[in-house]
Amino acid sequence: MTYLNDVHGIIIGGVQAYVGDECVHDYNGNLIQLIDNPPQDREHLVNIPRAHGAHKVASFLRECGADVEVIDYAFAWHLEEWKDLWKSRYNSKTLFLCISAAFRQSSLFLWQFVGWVKNNYPHITIIGGTQSIDKLLPYKLDWYVFGYGEYAMLELIKNIKDGTPGKMEYYEVGDRKIINCQEHYKAFPKKSMKISYENRDFIKDWEILPMEWSRGCIFRCAFCTYPTLGVRDDHSRDENDLYEEMIENYERWGTKHYALSDETVNDYHKKLERYAKVIKKLPFKPRFGGYCRGDIIAATDKHWDTYIELGFTNHFYGIESLHHPSAKAVGKGMDSGRLKEGLLKFKEYIMKNHDFYAGHISLIAGLPHETEKTLDEGNAWLKKYWKDNFTAIGILSINLPLYVGKYAHVAKKLATISLIDDNPESYGYKIDGEIRKSGLWITDKMSNQEYMKDHPLNHQIQKGKEDEVSKRVQVSWTNNVGLTMKDGMEWLKKNGSVLTSGTLPTWSLAEYLIDPSLKYTDMMLKSDKRDRIMTYNDGRYMEDENLMTNYAKQIDPKEPLWDKGKDSWSNLNKWFWKEPHTGAYVVPRPPPLDLRGRGALAENEGTIFTSAGFNTAITFKQRKKNYINDYIRNKINA
Repeated sequence: MTYLNDVHGIIIGGVQAYVGDECVHDYNGNLIQLIDNPPQDREHLVNIPRAHGAHKVASFLRECGADVEVIDYAFAWHLEEWKDLWKSRYNSKTLFLCISAAFRQSSLFLWQFVGWVKNNYPHITIIGGTQSIDKLLPYKLDWYVFGYGEYAMLELIKNIKDGTPGKMEYYEVGDRKIINCQEHYKAFPKKSMKISYENRDFIKDWEILPMEWSRGCIFRCAFCTYPTLGVRDDHSRDENDLYEEMIENYERWGTKHYALSDETVNDYHKKLERYAKVIKKLPFKPRFGGYCRGDIIAATDKHWDTYIELGFTNHFYGIESLHHPSAKAVGKGMDSGRLKEGLLKFKEYIMKNHDFYAGHISLIAGLPHETEKTLDEGNAWLKKYWKDNFTAIGILSINLPLYVGKYAHVAKKLATISLIDDNPESYGYKIDGEIRKSGLWITDKMSNQEYMKDHPLNHQIQKGKEDEVSKRVQVSWTNNVGLTMKDGMEWLKKNGSVLTSGTLPTWSLAEYLIDPSLKYTDMMLKSDKRDRIMTYNDGRYMEDENLMTNYAKQIDPKEPLWDKGKDSWSNLNKWFWKEPHTGAYVVPRPPPLDLRGRGALAENEGTIFTSAGFNTAITFKQRKKNYINDYIRNKINA
């Protein structure tokens, strides 16, 4: 296809670390700076993995003839670097600039750059693309694309090129034009999901590249906010398409490692068998990490060899609760005893027959039937039987929709709300304050003015336009056996959000492989490189009793998390941060290790003698900084 052969565009993406928003647009499109001093040393505030959606859409548009370049690591770039890049790329064919956001994209320098492009190149169309529409609605864009966006982006760019954007199917909220790819221009299922990288992407052989095997999930768990659920037809990609992507990446970049973004990798075993045949044809043995159902593994031991044949032994398990009534209430019905026994047997089998296994268990505090006692019991089992792997827990988050009032129907169409969000009462939850059901949950005692009173841009909103401002309001709850959101947070405060850390989290491995002395298998933390990795780790994923005890001392036990007078979480932002993957509030990681206080540094007459561990940590941080800076410099000069 060559229809877009006279079109040039840029897509900006990247995953930023757990940092707060630096800016937001007000109702009139003015950029409001939310922090006084944006950090200048920004390389450590981005994650190494590439922007999956940005590269996927760019690859598809290139197949249609367009010249589309992806810019990774958006949060690390400074304003002048953005300007230099644009000046080196802009030409007579440049038609659009797109911002891709996986979880959030809130760099002040990035949005200053977008404003600069808008002011100096007003004919350029500014587009936002995301699977979480609430992450981009606070920013002023010409178009918003929500969902799997290949076909929507193709049609939008064709119509912009032809001067007929009005032909597009979209929702209009004020002056926001939102394309809902769950309803229009659907790109699921899709047989070709190949990403083809370019020389100007500067891919390294140690990277863990993103990949899809399928789109959508056959399950519909009550807490899940993914938009494409309950899929019943074949939603997997073509085997030849998979082979072509993997052989191309191996021959061009030396790539052997992948992170699968599928909602459930192991939903259909026939799919896994098909892809295992593809793997056998490759001249190398790849490794995959991704989300899979632990109950499926526990119930199908006859299929375990397929995981080894695939090289898919780095698992993220959404177990949610080790208390059977709680797990069953949200769609995870296997008996917890059978599940735990099955996972332990699977772990033993893989370790005996393969060189790598890592199992990351994810839990949610506050599901139906959950109590502090059942949380303690689950934690005790993990400490005894899962201490050689990773476990994280977050608090259940129940949210009101994006829009109320005039645009409530749009919120329902764009719903990324869970079954619990939609009807918490049916799951036994009592929401603090009276609520009523009118299509969507709206608080009786919360007028639109009250709904907006704590909004950071409240003073900027024009009277009568409140409905056009997106909001995401988290409500406090009590579950069906009396556990409150406050109780759950206090439990997290006491126990931490990382319950075991015998391996590294599934999604973090790329951060460490930047060190050429480390291998993928070292990420199990079982080799002689463990201490080196933990030094790099800087306490980020540590389940260290002494460290956590010292950290807990910094939290005043007399200072309540719950301010009864204000009926709100007065100290929420002080002791918790909001985890972008789930929207759950979790205990922050401990502060960076005080190497001096832990005996790592010695001092004699004013001279500090650093330990090998200290130098190792500094070297690692410098290596990442150099990598990001080299990428930015090479990009500008490409």
